[in-house]
Amino acid sequence: MTAFPSSDSEAIWSATPTPFLASGDLDDGGLDRLCRQHQRLGVSGLFLAGTCGEGPFMPNRQRAELVRKVRRLAGSALHLAVQVSDTSAARVRENIAAAVDAGADSVVIAAPWLARFVNRDFARRYFFESLECPCPVPRGIYVIVQPAETGVDRDLWREIVEHPQVAYVKDSSGSVEYRQSFLELKARRPELILRTGCEFDVLSAMRDGYSGCLLGTAIFSGAMIARVIAALQAGDEDGARSWQERSNRLLYDLFRPDISAWMSGLKYALRVAGIFSTEFSHLAYPLTDDDRRRIEAALEREKEHI
Repeated sequence: MTAFPSSDSEAIWSATPTPFLASGDLDDGGLDRLCRQHQRLGVSGLFLAGTCGEGPFMPNRQRAELVRKVRRLAGSALHLAVQVSDTSAARVRENIAAAVDAGADSVVIAAPWLARFVNRDFARRYFFESLECPCPVPRGIYVIVQPAETGVDRDLWREIVEHPQVAYVKDSSGSVEYRQSFLELKARRPELILRTGCEFDVLSAMRDGYSGCLLGTAIFSGAMIARVIAALQAGDEDGARSWQERSNRLLYDLFRPDISAWMSGLKYALRVAGIFSTEFSHLAYPLTDDDRRRIEAALEREKEHI
């Protein structure tokens, strides 16, 4: 297993999509190409079975199979983080054990799947019982803004992230207020790694002091985002902004500006690029012929960088 980094200022991790065959089984050839694509773009870690990876729709055995196969293909070249979220702390604990047994370097806990049934007391138990159980690998927290009726608000997220067992955060809140709150925690816990999950604005998060990023689109945008970070570190704000805008244009071409073709656009692009062999997805976002032409043009336009 790869070591968990103590300093991660330049790391780009990918919340990678999962390649399936038309049957819904894992595509072994696609997994091999997925690993090589990420390494070619300079990505240092993979987040497996997350939202973009369609983990919530996969049987437990298939998620474990995914981790084992990627571990074998990637060797020690990529840190493997695995999402272990579920509907209860007991199920999360089982998922942690399965992920570690399959080869995970770290695990990530997001909010319970059945959000409409969640209340604040349940959410506290869900997270804290999961964080306080024995675990031989670091644990991360995946922060997404939840419906108000769940009671999972910024204060509770802050309380969760403050737990000493939280090693890192994927912040997909898109909120400046959340970001400021987590940065205040990091000032007291310098070892806490903060990664933005917002690919459309990596620039401002890194400028404010985030340690890196964990992006659902890094399988295409990783090299461009690396240039955003490099330009920012060199003091070239204009250059960083230019690369961010270029990455955003590519992503909007893949997903449409309203993101209504999200998973289908990504899977289509991956097949056209020869990385995945099918467009199979458990999600049914429709694509039009105009979408396909736009995506193909974007891949041709940016082929040097993807």
